[in-house]
Amino acid sequence: MFKKLLYINLLSITVLSLFNYIVFHSMNSRAYLESFKAYNQRITNLAFQNIDRQIMEAAMGIPQLYFSDINQNKDILLPQEENIMGSPAPIRKLVDRLEGLQKVYPYVESLDIFYEATNTAVTDFSSVHQAETEEKLSKYLPWYDEFRASGRDALFLENQDGFYPTKKPAVSYIKKVTLPKWKGRGIFVAIHISLDSFRKLIDEGNGTLVLISPDEKILYVSKGGERQVCETILAMLRTDKIQELPLVSVNVSDEDITVFPYSSSITGMKYIYYIQDNTFYADYNVRNRIFLMNFFLSILFNLLILMVLSWINHYTFKKQVLKASREAGIEIKGGKASIDQSLNVLAKEILTLNETVQSSKPMLRQNAVRALLLGREQGMVREELGEYLSYDSVRVVLMYCIESTDVNETIEALQEIFLNRNNLYHGLFTTMDRGGFVSILIFDRKNKGEVFEDFSKSLGETLKSGPMVWGAVFSLEKDNIKHSYKTAVDTARYRFVYPEKKDLRYEELNLEGRKESGSHLKLFDLVERAVNSENYLDFKYHMESLMVSFKEGNYTIDYCHSTLRDLVALLYQIMNQKQLDMWIVFGYDIREYYKQIENIDQFGEWILNLCQVLLQNIRQKKQTVDTDLQTRLTKMMEENLENGISLDFLSDQFSMRPDALSRLFKQMMGKGYTEYIKEKKMERALELLKEDKSVKDIAQKLGYNSPQYFIKIFKEVYGVTPYQYKKEHFKNSRE
Repeated sequence: MFKKLLYINLLSITVLSLFNYIVFHSMNSRAYLESFKAYNQRITNLAFQNIDRQIMEAAMGIPQLYFSDINQNKDILLPQEENIMGSPAPIRKLVDRLEGLQKVYPYVESLDIFYEATNTAVTDFSSVHQAETEEKLSKYLPWYDEFRASGRDALFLENQDGFYPTKKPAVSYIKKVTLPKWKGRGIFVAIHISLDSFRKLIDEGNGTLVLISPDEKILYVSKGGERQVCETILAMLRTDKIQELPLVSVNVSDEDITVFPYSSSITGMKYIYYIQDNTFYADYNVRNRIFLMNFFLSILFNLLILMVLSWINHYTFKKQVLKASREAGIEIKGGKASIDQSLNVLAKEILTLNETVQSSKPMLRQNAVRALLLGREQGMVREELGEYLSYDSVRVVLMYCIESTDVNETIEALQEIFLNRNNLYHGLFTTMDRGGFVSILIFDRKNKGEVFEDFSKSLGETLKSGPMVWGAVFSLEKDNIKHSYKTAVDTARYRFVYPEKKDLRYEELNLEGRKESGSHLKLFDLVERAVNSENYLDFKYHMESLMVSFKEGNYTIDYCHSTLRDLVALLYQIMNQKQLDMWIVFGYDIREYYKQIENIDQFGEWILNLCQVLLQNIRQKKQTVDTDLQTRLTKMMEENLENGISLDFLSDQFSMRPDALSRLFKQMMGKGYTEYIKEKKMERALELLKEDKSVKDIAQKLGYNSPQYFIKIFKEVYGVTPYQYKKEHFKNSRE
């Protein structure tokens, strides 16, 4: 028998292994190949996008950013409008601006500029030349003739020999910038992009990178690449059939090549990366061979393990059967054990265990009571508790925080007391999830008042109990025990709102008539206003109103929880608006912490403490911001007092609306912007009078339209004219 089973197992695992090889290996190999291609495609496309966005697109944007007619570019544009040769200061400013540009664009190897209006040439960011003749122009700007001959405003060029003065190969983008006021003469900007910058973004060790300009010119072929191969691939890519594919396999000069093409819709550049198939698929082929070898090794290993385990199982089973037979007193014949006799011994053991279970009556009764609560009545449950289901009504009671050292002993003691209690009712007990008890009261409806009073009184005398929750009264019919238990559980949820009640009864709560919505949105507006105005007393008053409304407003518990959740979310939103980090302020997530709070009173205490901490952090942050803003505002006004400073100017500097800045100014300075400026100007006027400046010069320096208007304002402030003030206060200093 053992040999037959072994042969069957070996044949099965062989057939299964062959099936796995044909199906799994073939499918896995294809899937891995597609995944391998897709991964390399994504990596290559990402490299293309980085080159296009970080280098090419950024370089093409340099002329627009730095040669547009805006104030900050005046140092760069100045040579176009006047000849700066022989003027060190303008040249120094121009070089400083260009060297700053060099730091911003590290991949730009060199930058050439030709100002056509003044024949001024700048090379390599910092060398300024006067190119009066064509010979000098060709020397400094070797790209100029080719660019002019193209007749275009923008052009990509390639020069493998390098550009003056770096002599390093580069890809160049040349752009002519013109403005109407230059009368047809423009600025020629040549950005020479370092070839090393491409190597930092894409691997050129195994493959070849090709850059193609929007006009289909090959600008760059990485080291080791052949232009003839590039031109052949480019010609193939122009066909409709190949152009649709993201990854292309082609044969060039009897050599299989994988090509990754990419076209940029932003710069118009085309990128090609090609690699020989024997290099590209090297890792894939190695992994495939390793997988195949491991697959066959695993088959051989499985066959060996199967043979060993089959023999061990056969030997162990036979040995255990013989041992069990001997221990059970089964007669052994011919070295073989009787399985039937062994099973008979097992059946006897099961009967013994069943008798043990039957003797554990209390535990079975608790399980039966629990089954009644959950509506899982079975024949065994009815058989166990049928004698106690003899009255017409049922009510489930939940009891919390009962002090007991042994739960099972406590339940047995309660069962002894409340089974057939005074011939009025039965009390069936079992445990709850959180350490409390559940009781099913079975009684006649006509005696319910007497039953409930006796149960409460007797239970209190027997145990030190905590709160009790009473479910609804139902007739003792099918599933009504479960329904009463459900109403008790629903009622118990309201212990959150009424933690002070020792007895919580279903009929007192009127769950069906409770409101599922309220007007607390208005209260939330008041709460938000109190927090924003930093009024803790108003916040406390609104919270007390909320707690009272929950206890007296007849709302559902789900609505109460939803409202508290929205309240916590509101405070979290306010924190985000105030740019406060919740974890830094409180050290925990308030949106999760409030769910652990057991009742409404604890929630009220927690939310008030939370508000105090929140307001304290708001005040500290606001004080820091206001102080910093006031310092910056005062400094800026002092520095620009004589430059005709205005409220619009300040609002632009601080990115604020003028009306908002005006209100904030008055709040910080204690006076309006106009009054403050007038005082500062008058103080400055006194300083200028002391320096013996004329009234006309002072009025002009402080930005007044006329000396007469300045004299009028001065007299309003000091009660005398500037001349009189100067005569009375500064005559001693002159003497």
